[in-house]
Amino acid sequence: MPTPRKKLAVVMLADGARADVLGEELARGNLPNIAGRLVEQGGSLPAVTSFPSTTGPAYLPFLTGCLPGTCNVPGIRWFDKAKYDSGSSFDRYRSYVGLESFCMARDMWKHIRTVFELIPDSVSIFNPIARGAEGSRNATRISRIWYWYYSHLTDRWAFTDEAALSKLRAELRKAPSYVFCVLPGIDEYSHLAHPRHESALARYRWLDSAVGKVVSDLSKAGLWEETAFFLVSDHGLSATHTHFCVNSFLERMGLPAFFYPLIFRKRGKLSANMVSGNGMAHLYFKNSDGWARHTVRDELERRSPSLIDALLEEEAVDIVAVRNNEGGADILSRRGEAEVRLDGAALHYRVKGADPFGYPPLPADLDSEQSLVRTLDTDYPDALFQIAHLITAPRSGDVMISATPGFDLRLKYEHPEHRASHGSLHQSHMRVPLITNQKLKYRPARTVDVFPTVLSMLGRPLPGHIDGALLEEVSGRDINS
Repeated sequence: MPTPRKKLAVVMLADGARADVLGEELARGNLPNIAGRLVEQGGSLPAVTSFPSTTGPAYLPFLTGCLPGTCNVPGIRWFDKAKYDSGSSFDRYRSYVGLESFCMARDMWKHIRTVFELIPDSVSIFNPIARGAEGSRNATRISRIWYWYYSHLTDRWAFTDEAALSKLRAELRKAPSYVFCVLPGIDEYSHLAHPRHESALARYRWLDSAVGKVVSDLSKAGLWEETAFFLVSDHGLSATHTHFCVNSFLERMGLPAFFYPLIFRKRGKLSANMVSGNGMAHLYFKNSDGWARHTVRDELERRSPSLIDALLEEEAVDIVAVRNNEGGADILSRRGEAEVRLDGAALHYRVKGADPFGYPPLPADLDSEQSLVRTLDTDYPDALFQIAHLITAPRSGDVMISATPGFDLRLKYEHPEHRASHGSLHQSHMRVPLITNQKLKYRPARTVDVFPTVLSMLGRPLPGHIDGALLEEVSGRDINS
């Protein structure tokens, strides 16, 4: 067991906080507590979230050290082809919007352990994935859904933010070793307006005051110097001006879709459409012998020869990834085509003509770190690794769609209307803040790296088979040097 260097870790997740918007507010001097108590004391790392970049699945990296594909929770909605074909299992399909959010932890592979299972005196606040946080350690086990519905009906998400802060401060007085706290306001006000609307920016400034209050409490208790504090986000957002109905598109293609919320209409369906964050979708297709098998590109093109081309003709569709016969994905866009496959730690990438992401030339063989570093500052940071990894999940779609910024993939049954969306591979959704009071070696990071770093700081052993890598601590220099 490693030697503990901290008594307490606090992970404050500002749902929907964009790295660039937070950076702009820092530069304007609007976030003095985050600047003075976190950035100046520790620093900020350039970071990407997981794909799909959406609430819920993108919490998993922080809580398990594993990506959504590893957990087999590939989106906010998913469809299990094998179980759907086999009968009436409760686990045939899922939407974590609403009451089914309580199923997220049970839907993960059972061998994956959460931070709450690994740290007995840990606490969860407004987080739906709290397996292992028994009794009072899940401080909002029942009340979470009440707060969400109340705020959804009234648009008073500031009320829920305040409740989260109040519960966090109260729990910290009980001296736990670890607290994970979700603040939903930035995400929700961005959805209602847009990511730079004054209502959303006000939540960033409120977030700064919340950080100040927590730091003050810990300082008065003599714990601040022994606390590892991480301010993070699960995704960004982009403003949405046009909604594209994937269900209507599939109907026009002769492939009528099963979709939420009309899940009791099953007769005659030849496809399933599961949208996440409205900026990405998993599509599943019925084969000639039923639903059970994944559908690869060759079979899909025999069934519907014009489907992929027709998708790419839609302005709302930016990237299409379709399963291929090699266990990877063919990636297509209006810019070009490539194929990608994950083989253990090796990532194999072959461009066919022009690169579909517009990347500069890349090696045909990379590891996951090289993939992140070489694509970080592009419009599609880490997209190769994220697609190749997600396609390995049994519940992932036969086709995955990533939306063009400004568009989303859900027109009907979205109340209230979303004026900002997330979920896609675009940098506006994938780049997130990772700010801490700890001095860490400056390098590009994934959100999944926070989990092993926190465990190490608390002197806890790391579970095997996680996706995250330790963020290295340094001394005597600034993180941003």
